[in-house]
Amino acid sequence: MSFYTALTGLNGSSADISATSNNIANVGTTGFKRSVAEFGDIFATSPLQNSSSSIGSGTILKGIKQQFTQGNISSSLNALDLAISGQGFFALKPSLTSAQTVYTRNGSLNVDNDRYVVDSAGQFLLTYPVNDDGSVTAKDLQSALPLQLPVTSGDPRATSNISLGVNVPAGADVVTERSEFSNGYTFNPSDPNTFTNSTSITIFDDLGNPTIATMFFIKTQAASATDATNKYDTRLVINDTVIEPDLVSAVDDNGSQIFIDRFGAETTDVPDDNYFLEGKGSPLYKLDDQQQLIPSQPAKLRGEQAEFDFGEEGDRLVEIVTDPMQFKATRESGDGDSRVYWGTNFLTVNVDNGDQPVNIDIRPGKYNATQLAAEVERAINEAYGDDSKIQIVQNVDDTLNINLFKLNQDGSSTGLTTPIEVDLLSSSFVSEVDNITLSGASPDFTREQFLAHTQARINESLNRYAVDINDSLANASALGVSTDLFARSSGITMPAIFEQTQVVSFDHTTSNATTSAGVNNASLTSDEKYLVYSMYANRPSLSVYDDRQQVSTSGAGTKSVIYDSNQNTLRVYFANSTAMGGFTSNERVRLGGNFTTSNELTDSQIINGREFTINNVNSGASAADNYIEINTTGLDFPDDDFSLAETNLFVMSGESETVEAFFEGAESVYDGATDNFNSKKVILREKSAAGKHFYTNSEIIAASSNSSGIFSNFQDEFNLTQTVAGATMDSLQVLGLEDSNAASTVTTTTDWVDEKNPPVKVKYDSVNQRLQFTVERNILGTGTNSNFNSFNVFGAETAENTNNLGIPSRGDSGEVLIRGGEVLSAEPFVADGEEIQLNDKRFGIKVNYNSDTRSFTFASGTTGERIDSNKALGVTSDQSASNIAVGRYTLSTADGSVADATSLNTGDNHLMGVGGSKQDTTFTEPRGLASSAAQAIGASANDDLTEVFRLSSIEGDNRFNVSVNGINGVVEVPSGFYVGSTLAEALETRINQIMDPITGETVGGVTVSYTSATNNFVFTSGTTGNDSTIKVKGASRLGLDDVPLGVGSVPEIKNIVQAVNQDGARLFVNAQGEIVTTAPDPIVTDYFPLYIDEGELTFDKTGKLLSPKNVVHYENSTEGVSVSLDINFGASTQFAQPFSVLSIEQDGFTSGRLDGLEIDASGTVRANYTNGQNNPLGKIVLANFNNQNGLKQIGNATYVATAVSGNPQVGEAGAEGFGTILSGSLERSNVDITEELVNLITAQRNFQASAKAIETTTTLTQTIIQIRG
Repeated sequence: MSFYTALTGLNGSSADISATSNNIANVGTTGFKRSVAEFGDIFATSPLQNSSSSIGSGTILKGIKQQFTQGNISSSLNALDLAISGQGFFALKPSLTSAQTVYTRNGSLNVDNDRYVVDSAGQFLLTYPVNDDGSVTAKDLQSALPLQLPVTSGDPRATSNISLGVNVPAGADVVTERSEFSNGYTFNPSDPNTFTNSTSITIFDDLGNPTIATMFFIKTQAASATDATNKYDTRLVINDTVIEPDLVSAVDDNGSQIFIDRFGAETTDVPDDNYFLEGKGSPLYKLDDQQQLIPSQPAKLRGEQAEFDFGEEGDRLVEIVTDPMQFKATRESGDGDSRVYWGTNFLTVNVDNGDQPVNIDIRPGKYNATQLAAEVERAINEAYGDDSKIQIVQNVDDTLNINLFKLNQDGSSTGLTTPIEVDLLSSSFVSEVDNITLSGASPDFTREQFLAHTQARINESLNRYAVDINDSLANASALGVSTDLFARSSGITMPAIFEQTQVVSFDHTTSNATTSAGVNNASLTSDEKYLVYSMYANRPSLSVYDDRQQVSTSGAGTKSVIYDSNQNTLRVYFANSTAMGGFTSNERVRLGGNFTTSNELTDSQIINGREFTINNVNSGASAADNYIEINTTGLDFPDDDFSLAETNLFVMSGESETVEAFFEGAESVYDGATDNFNSKKVILREKSAAGKHFYTNSEIIAASSNSSGIFSNFQDEFNLTQTVAGATMDSLQVLGLEDSNAASTVTTTTDWVDEKNPPVKVKYDSVNQRLQFTVERNILGTGTNSNFNSFNVFGAETAENTNNLGIPSRGDSGEVLIRGGEVLSAEPFVADGEEIQLNDKRFGIKVNYNSDTRSFTFASGTTGERIDSNKALGVTSDQSASNIAVGRYTLSTADGSVADATSLNTGDNHLMGVGGSKQDTTFTEPRGLASSAAQAIGASANDDLTEVFRLSSIEGDNRFNVSVNGINGVVEVPSGFYVGSTLAEALETRINQIMDPITGETVGGVTVSYTSATNNFVFTSGTTGNDSTIKVKGASRLGLDDVPLGVGSVPEIKNIVQAVNQDGARLFVNAQGEIVTTAPDPIVTDYFPLYIDEGELTFDKTGKLLSPKNVVHYENSTEGVSVSLDINFGASTQFAQPFSVLSIEQDGFTSGRLDGLEIDASGTVRANYTNGQNNPLGKIVLANFNNQNGLKQIGNATYVATAVSGNPQVGEAGAEGFGTILSGSLERSNVDITEELVNLITAQRNFQASAKAIETTTTLTQTIIQIRG
């Protein structure tokens, strides 16, 4: 048994020596992997055998295992010597027809006679098929092909692509601006002065013939403040032929086509789902042409030249009247020569296609052109605004009380026993004029109506407090005005405007008594005075004179009046010096007469009812020497002489100092009033200290022998009549001084309040939205007979709280001193009546005057044209068009009321140059996008405003400073509890009540919102555009202590310009991409493809190329030159360096032969050819196995797969699990010769030991045999 055991050891050592010898023998074999012999022991036992006494039976060879470690890499000069750095095997085919694949790391390859790449055994290297760019088209063994090297690169290829990168000098001058091209630029490739730089490249035609292409660069634009780009034009010249570039699309950095909308906004993604370009043409728009940025425009209407001559600077003043008594003087009454204009029903306007036009009134006054434009603008915006009327609620707001206090010696104050009660729901001439119903209702007033009515009621209440309705003294002494009484007589409302000048005589009766008891007939004196109703220039006026003198025909040619145009003198003659009265030079006189001679009517209109200043008084013995002379210079007298023979003519002189006359409501009814409330009633009243007294009119009546009052016995001097509503009336009837029965209609009251300067005045504080009251110190204050020191104002006696007009209750009303200028301010209040204008709201309308064209222009407050949703960038919903229409309804020539409202252009406004007959008005269409409102966005509030919070006047957090479009106001909301939304509502209402106290311009359309998500307020103006601003400051706890100014905006658009040819014809691009001059059909709308100037290079200020971002195509098919080139300038720059070529490549070539191979680390095999081509041939297949030791070696360091190794996993070099390929390198065997020699010595010793064991066993056996023998 021991012999057999030793024999197995001998055999094992022999096998080990063989494996080692094989390793040593293949130490120089490329790609060889050393083998290691692996052994196992032999041990045989039986179940009955004691294992502790068992002896092994030797060893057995288990197998030869190869070691697939990386061998050393050595370099070679053969590109086909390949090594794998890392894992993997080359895949080879034993033959072209074999289905078997073998694997090796032996990369020693060569080319066989058929140009296949093979190993030393003639096995074919497998590669993946690839595209022209080297990318693999199929990655599996079935698709892998043996690598064969083509001899040539194929047919010649014409150059179709050129990549040209140059640096053009930044400091070069603009060629086209050189002096030699002042009459026009022409490119000449032979003249260096016509271009900046050039470079050449060899290209190939279809036959592979080389030719020279030269690219010329011509600087055409240097960067400027308006355009920060530099531009170079290019010219391609081949064989002296200039090749024009094709149209080049504008693209973004990703190469996507750029489109523009109608406003030049750029996009690569058209938002309209129905848009497509395929098969359609388009207008030709080029990028460089779309540079002009303009603001979006509102609709505008420019009127004809204004009829009134404002002068070259627009500073002459035009007069606007709204007093119905003055209507006959206006242009609108039919007087074509008049340059006074009617302000009521002044214009009819429709802004932004409102449901109905708006009729506007402007305030009376004298305006230059700019002021008139501002007033019309204010009136239009007010008419379109959202102001509400002031409502007087019955039993709540209808009473206010005024109390006056005197200072006691102890410093305390004592008020009136009974305060002065003002009933706001009693009638006034204001409510009568505007037909406001007061009884049984809670009437609504405009602000102007309310102030005028309140002032009238205060005046009446003060009068009746002193002298009651029965004309008996009441509390005059308490007021300290018992000696300041005067008579005020009023006619009834005139049924019509009396259209002739009339002189009315009347008696003015006074008493010289010093006490009421002394007022008797004997104390009375009656003076005849003369009331002149003048209709000069069709403008009624009233004046009172103490004297009158009748003219006489004593002048030359028996004339009473003679005008000498050469001397600019007007002479009025009298019968004698006595008849002249006491005329003096520089005295003011008024002429009034009844001219009945037809040929004198025209000339008489120049003087009748007119006031003059006497220049000279002449008297003498001769009748012709008695006259007054008037200098007519500057009085618009005619150029021709005239004379009058009428004697029914009076000269009134000595304007009364004790009696005056006026039309009720014709002048400012309250302090700062702008509206007219003329009641058409003649008022006659005593005036000045000399005209005031202690007695009443009823006392004069009682004392008079004929029961006449202070004013009585009204007689007209001229027998004049007028037809009114079909009835003939005499002048006193028309003037409202008597009825049809010749009975007087004059009523007289005893008053003390001067309605032109009342002692208690009311006004509106537009900044703080509250009523204010003042008391005139010179009338009621200390030092006067009244001697009041302070006053207060409160609501009804029964009121416990501040009413809706901000008038406090008696207990809450504080006293204000009467020192001169002190103001009692009520609480802020909200006008909560009906809206003044119920139509659509419009804001920000503009009116301007152009002194060059002498015309007015009206502009809508919004910009932008009609755009359907998604038909322009940023328009996600339908956009309405800005629009404005301005005209005037037809007015009655009798009173200026609307006679025809069927259309806003039925009438004319000659002053503004608009209306139905105006044919030269100019309408400018709106353009662009809608303007945006201003927004002031508050910060997040400190408190959670979704929860109830309190605002208090004590803390001051209920006050807010607001400025909208430069109109400033202070908003005070009532103290109380709010949440964010209710405070926003309160703020919005009050902000929209703010008014400029000087211009009267109002705030409107402001919205205030509270956003719970961000816990803040947002204030948005009603106006839009760059002039729209809003600023708010409030409490920090509300996030309003530092709110940035909000400014509106007007979107800028590009005025897109369609390209034209040299003849000015518009250019289009047809569906085939060709430039044509006829619009293609079909053609795209709304969005248009954008192109760049053909062949133009555009650089920014940093030298970076902005365009073209894609290739420029050049094509020519003429005899001698046939090319189709795409040139890419993408690598070009413009730096402050000389011209240089940075890179240049072209893809054309002639036929070439194989000149070498390149194999990169990824295994891509490329062939180099003599024509410069470098073509990919394939990518080397690499394989790997899960169990490399399972491979079966078949010689030449080659293996085949087995079931133990598993199927091959194929891939590319450099991919995960695969090494890289090294060309020009070979992997040596991984045999370490030193290690192998040591292993050989060890195996030899083992062999010798086993042999010795056999020898010992043999000797032992023989000895045993011999012993037995």
